Amino acid sequence: MSTKLLSSKRVMGSVFTAGVAAAIIAAGAFSINVSAQAQAPRLLSPPLAADGTLSFADIVERVSPAVVSVLVEREVERPQMPNELEQFFQFRFGEPQGGDDGFNAPRRMEAQGAGFFIDRAGHVVTNNHVVLEADVVKIRLADGSELNAEIVGRDEMTDLAVLKVEAADNQPFVQFAEDVKLRVGDWVVAIGNPFGLGGTVTSGIVSAIGGQNREGVYLDYIQIDAPINRGNSGGPTFDLKGRVVGVNTAIYSPNGGSVGIGFAIPAKIAKETVAQLIDNGSVSRGWLGVQIQPVTIEIAAALGRKEAKGALVNEVIEKTPAAKAGFKTGDLVLALNGEAIDAPRDLTRSIAALAPGDKASVKILREGSEKIVNVTLGEREGDTQVAEVIGTTENDDSLAKDLGLRVSELNTAMRQQFRVPEDVNGVVVTGVKPDSVSETAGLRAGVVILQVDGQSVKSGADLKTKIDSARKNGKDAVLLRIQIGENKQFGALPLKAE
Repeated sequence: MSTKLLSSKRVMGSVFTAGVAAAIIAAGAFSINVSAQAQAPRLLSPPLAADGTLSFADIVERVSPAVVSVLVEREVERPQMPNELEQFFQFRFGEPQGGDDGFNAPRRMEAQGAGFFIDRAGHVVTNNHVVLEADVVKIRLADGSELNAEIVGRDEMTDLAVLKVEAADNQPFVQFAEDVKLRVGDWVVAIGNPFGLGGTVTSGIVSAIGGQNREGVYLDYIQIDAPINRGNSGGPTFDLKGRVVGVNTAIYSPNGGSVGIGFAIPAKIAKETVAQLIDNGSVSRGWLGVQIQPVTIEIAAALGRKEAKGALVNEVIEKTPAAKAGFKTGDLVLALNGEAIDAPRDLTRSIAALAPGDKASVKILREGSEKIVNVTLGEREGDTQVAEVIGTTENDDSLAKDLGLRVSELNTAMRQQFRVPEDVNGVVVTGVKPDSVSETAGLRAGVVILQVDGQSVKSGADLKTKIDSARKNGKDAVLLRIQIGENKQFGALPLKAE
């Protein structure tokens, strides 16, 4: 069984699911009811109790009252598995909501994650994937009492969400830490709700920050080795001063259980995102409107550069801020507002950190000469705008209903939105229904389906035709050739009976 990056609320058994990217460790907050202050000198050894033994008890005692269990209910199709496995997955299903067979009819499903209070107003931070498509959301406090919660806002890009409850005036809370600079080897403590066991504490160290196959579009995840399991999603990870340094979001696992590789959203990103969600209910990100690629040693030499740094513009999208500002294909972006751009992700994150309407000064190299291009940023396309570009077709609706899958042809807008290179051909996945066979197969937004059973795919209609043909031939699954980022791989897509 291949190793996968999994949302930490669903990682057991043979049904695996991939979250938009993430949770399980570190990135930034202060201890309960303590205002932000300058970072104290780094602790070089783990905490000691009065008798000199290693103990995290003082830290846990201070911060754990701010950590809660997040309980959600949603209507889903009953999974095709024996009853004894329902307890294994720790989802509870209610009575069928209509239908004839009493098995495939929609059921009420209950699932659990974790979260934490961040202010006296009753705002609770958790993961987007924990509350996605939830009909009912509640939180369970440390004393066992439950409160109804409303979703204030969600952000799919960072996998963060904010809830609000009517909390007691003396409800403990934590704050996101300021300018915490974690190092590999730093001790951390994670608190969450694994397997529904609220308030569980684990400890470990920071194993890595970012790095190959660990970076997201908008952030570098923090990797820790503190044991994290399903149900920890959305919970906090603390440093030895009791400050929240991350929001748990995903684990990397070959078998569905914790193997000591967990990921968390850094505090700085979480704090900025949460602030927008509280103020606006959504997150607005600046948008330039270019496709970019890394600078190789060979490209750097061709451009007369000694170092392979910068972001090379390989396409300027029409009628975008970049086009209006005069960007050209072949421009090498060197800096943004005075800050060096060493790689494409630096430009992506720096632009996204700015607001639509902000003015930016971009230093570029063009035809051997450096110059400054001033641009007024637009707003990155959201789900609504993408949907307008994608449109809705009978084929797409059929795939969505049958397989929980939505796809689009690779036009210019889709290539820009999902950063798909021009030499990649197929159909791009624009949406996957949670707990569907498509999610089980590892499909998610941005994945490009290149082939079905060895045959190229050119459109949604073409994909549906090939799937229908496989069904008629009695196949239980089709072999997909897909591209995720720059990597191509095979996958199997199960076919549900008609």
